[in-house]
Amino acid sequence: MVPASLSAGFAQTRVSIDGVSPKWTSGDRIAVFTTDGTLCPAFSTEDSGSSAKFSGTKPDGSTLGFAVYPYSAAVRASSGNYTVTIPAEQDGTIGSAVMAASCSGSDRESIAFSNLACVIKLNVPASLGVRKVEIVSDSAVSGEFTVDGNLGITTPKTVAAGADRVSVSSGSALSGDIFISIIPSSERNLQVVLSDAAGKKALLSNRLRTSLLGGHIKNLGAVSEKLQFSEVALLGSSTSSQAVTAATQPAQPQVANGDFEQWTIDGINLPDNWNSFQTADGELASLGYSSRNRQVAQSTDKRPGSKGSKSCRIWTRNVLFGILAQGNLTTGRVFAGNMSAAGEGNYNYTDQDGSLVVNSKVNSKANPFHMDFTGRPDSLSVWIKFNQKGQDASHPYGKIEAILHDKVDYKSGYNASDCTGGSHHIGEASDKTISDTGGAWKRFVIPFKYDYASQPSFVLINIATNSYPGGGKENDEMFIDDIEMIYNQFNLRTGAAGWATLCLGYDALVPSGTTAYIVTGLSCGYASLEAIPAGYVIPKGTGVLVKGSANTTYAFNGSASDVSGKTRASVSGNLLKGVLTSTTRPSGTCRVLSAESTDALAAFGDFTGSTIAANTAYLTR
Repeated sequence: MVPASLSAGFAQTRVSIDGVSPKWTSGDRIAVFTTDGTLCPAFSTEDSGSSAKFSGTKPDGSTLGFAVYPYSAAVRASSGNYTVTIPAEQDGTIGSAVMAASCSGSDRESIAFSNLACVIKLNVPASLGVRKVEIVSDSAVSGEFTVDGNLGITTPKTVAAGADRVSVSSGSALSGDIFISIIPSSERNLQVVLSDAAGKKALLSNRLRTSLLGGHIKNLGAVSEKLQFSEVALLGSSTSSQAVTAATQPAQPQVANGDFEQWTIDGINLPDNWNSFQTADGELASLGYSSRNRQVAQSTDKRPGSKGSKSCRIWTRNVLFGILAQGNLTTGRVFAGNMSAAGEGNYNYTDQDGSLVVNSKVNSKANPFHMDFTGRPDSLSVWIKFNQKGQDASHPYGKIEAILHDKVDYKSGYNASDCTGGSHHIGEASDKTISDTGGAWKRFVIPFKYDYASQPSFVLINIATNSYPGGGKENDEMFIDDIEMIYNQFNLRTGAAGWATLCLGYDALVPSGTTAYIVTGLSCGYASLEAIPAGYVIPKGTGVLVKGSANTTYAFNGSASDVSGKTRASVSGNLLKGVLTSTTRPSGTCRVLSAESTDALAAFGDFTGSTIAANTAYLTR
């Protein structure tokens, strides 16, 4: 072995960016090969600066041919090609980038190192407290790759098995320019992931798909000081069970016998807690008592999917000489005081005296002529099948109304003088345009409109085959089933790590103490999240990821008073798919929230089950 030396500088156009160039430091070592592929003992320098003299030894009579920095790059030669290793852990400086130089040519003692790898640059503000910068890819970014010894190419000849990530870590906050070398590629997907001291993460970019060639520097610019951590989720391993947290509707007042399963008052002619002509009050009440004059009957024609076995049927009949009485069902009491159906003195009303007894000639059992009700629902749901026996051009529609009122014998009639109204009328849900449903059951969801913020005492529900007294055609019939009050409030209980997925059928306010997220991108094992802060409104049907405290219940409210005037979140591009009812999904076709989730990071695993739970959300594969 004989002494040898090299004067080493840098090809500035290849390795400098924004005025930053690598600098040699005393003690630096390089790997030097002879032209026949022999690796010499490490060459080292005592100089510092942009140029340095490296000294070492070589086999006597040999010619220097190829050099690599740093010496730890574990380079080896074979048939004029060189296999170099990009370390998975780096220090973040431009000087630690893997560089190489060709010693061939007339001048064997002066070389210019150029960047062999691709370098990613970003500027990190100290205020973020970043402890780790990680580049994750869908292909190898660290490990071994092979290049031609003449350095005339910018992509590897081959890439051996390597790691899909490379990182820079520090025990204190990283700041300033960070440089990370990766194996060059003509095209690949990258994620840049930042971690803070608590291990929480944020994605710098949703997805970076670009050509990243050897000798090039990709400048990603300055990281925003407003970047929020915990804005990513992991895409983890398979899971057979979805991490489901309860999204349940709290107990609220409902309509008594709204499913029409109880018929103990008047046999099959009157459902419990409901009334019609046979329990009427007023001068003409006796016209409704005869059994042949009944206009209410139990039916086994139930709506699709009902858990019960019965529904209620009402119909229009010819009272006398073409005078029609429409089918009438009420939670109050019918008052019959005028032969003209539309005349003053005919109305339905709440009778607060609960001691009244149905006409003893018919039935000695008591049936209330009022329905106690203290809730403030958001909407009324009812299933109806309406068969009209011809079109009444003047009065073509049936109706349903639900009036919430205070402690008063509230009257609802066609004539204004028959109605109570005023401050007693707290709120109402009504649809007076119900038309023939074509022989099919149809669900009507009718929103409540509130006039006053006071708490109601009663609900007066009135259903009729025609919205105009005496209107319609004889034998018009209406089937009613499963009347339900809907409250736009769900109690969501988070899991042990504080995470849950949610989907609701109404616009819902994000409650204090939580943050909701949509998923805006999937790449390289991470899902990028976009926050919906507390106080914003989640649009109905939107699948979201929710973060709160561990094992805590939060109320997601959606009444008009809750969401009115609040900012409606933009959910464009959301990749989370929400479901309102349990949904069958083939195994392996989606990702669900997994028990692998931690306080810092939610995790989605490949679902190997079959059914996605109601009011949750998932990611498609």
